[in-house]
Amino acid sequence: MGCRIEQLKLLGSEGIFINDRIDVHGGTTSEVFCSRRTKIIRALRRTGCNMIINSWNREHFSRRKLKSILVALAIHTNSISVGMSQGFSAVLLPQLESNRSSIQVDSEEASWIASLGVISTPGGALFSGMLAETVGRKTTIQITALPFLIGWVMMGLSNDKIWLYIGRFVTGFAIGMASTCYVYLAEISLPSERGMLAALGPVFVSFGVLLVYLFGYMMEWHLSTVVCAATAAFSFFIIYFLPETPPWLASKAKFSRASDTLLLLRGSKEAAEAEMRQILHSVDCKKGLQYKEYLGQSKKPTVWKPFLILVFFFLFQEGSGMYNIVYYATNIFRDIGPVLDSSVESIIVGVVRLVTSIVGTFCIQNFGRRPMAITSSSIMGLSMAIAAFYNYKYGKVELEDRPSPYVPFACLVVNVIASMLGMLQLPWLMIGELFPLSVRGILSGIVSSLGYLFIFAIIKIYPNLMETLSLTGMMTLFSIISLLTVPYVIFFLPETQGKTLMDIEHSFLPKPASKEEADIKRSPLETNVDPVYILKI
Repeated sequence: MGCRIEQLKLLGSEGIFINDRIDVHGGTTSEVFCSRRTKIIRALRRTGCNMIINSWNREHFSRRKLKSILVALAIHTNSISVGMSQGFSAVLLPQLESNRSSIQVDSEEASWIASLGVISTPGGALFSGMLAETVGRKTTIQITALPFLIGWVMMGLSNDKIWLYIGRFVTGFAIGMASTCYVYLAEISLPSERGMLAALGPVFVSFGVLLVYLFGYMMEWHLSTVVCAATAAFSFFIIYFLPETPPWLASKAKFSRASDTLLLLRGSKEAAEAEMRQILHSVDCKKGLQYKEYLGQSKKPTVWKPFLILVFFFLFQEGSGMYNIVYYATNIFRDIGPVLDSSVESIIVGVVRLVTSIVGTFCIQNFGRRPMAITSSSIMGLSMAIAAFYNYKYGKVELEDRPSPYVPFACLVVNVIASMLGMLQLPWLMIGELFPLSVRGILSGIVSSLGYLFIFAIIKIYPNLMETLSLTGMMTLFSIISLLTVPYVIFFLPETQGKTLMDIEHSFLPKPASKEEADIKRSPLETNVDPVYILKI
């Protein structure tokens, strides 16, 4: 039987729509609980309903989504600075190693210039975790732009390698602080948007890497630092206008500001009020927690399980060699036998990385975390294995005598593409998803600092491993670790796509013995729940 929908009203929710079911509760009203508007439309069409959607509601829905995207774009201006800092050594070192450079470095000093951009990063991540709990997520992210700016100015004015060391150390500290971006986005976004908004981070990091590769190709490295410093200054300015996250405001008893921010982000008073009730429930669970009590919190499965999952996930990520390609791009392409100028090859990889990171954002949003992690690590392992085999067989043959000399370069491009489809983004994205609110700020900083510590280790020892294992051995090692990631993801990594932060937290609790126990354990309130659409028939 056909029916006409006369009104589609957007409200806050304490319910969830499952399997596209529509229940008509007598008379004139059908309440449809749904996390996505498109699901309602599909479900109604199957029942023969004709739907008239109020044009105001369509505009309201679009404006709400546009607000979230604009906030994410502003936050990720810091990610551009992260990418510039990560890629800078790839263009700086070849210029310093040339005979024309006023600052000369040997291989050991070059490895320190590359790795000092990472050695301070764990400290920055740990500091930002504590700062985010004290002064807020937004303020911490804004402060992050300052060490970026200071570090670039130091390097731009340097005429001695010691200032390059200090500048790299300072910008590395800022990279660690930038990890707060993922916590911020997790707390201001809805479950249906969270993956996409957080995955924009690697897109902007890739954009920053590409920009600095282009600058290094077109201009002397001193001039490149001017553009990098200007980017950091712009980031500090634009983030000033963003709101603080409602959960943090509520945790500091700033309830009025939290409600106003929710109204700004959601655009609906009813939705804002419903979500505010859910946030207050989470805040009640956190109330009274002091720093000395974090040790006691660590015994809870909702804390130690995600902590271990993320630490090992980062170990697999760094062991795959993806950051070595970023920090030593020009040197690696020179070692495998350049098909083109090694700097041009670095730019090509930068473009590929940027384009693929955009594709990866939509893949993670639509296909889930686990499938993309498995696909990404599998392709990375296979591509690196092919490159290792080719180099083993033809590495000692002159470049012009090798069959298909472009194979190693093509394999590395495929490896970069695969990394941007999941393995590069996911550990950082999931930092903001897996931890409960009570420890999210602190533990996100600790895990980020460990992740950056692993990056420092692999970047610093890379030249030594090259001497010990050779290029073929290094590629083989990266391939093995990438392939070992697949069973790890299958058996240990949880799927978080489309789940509320409360759902994710509950997934780490012991399984209840019965349905009744599950109903008792489960809170009726969900954190960051998507809106519910109520249809008047």
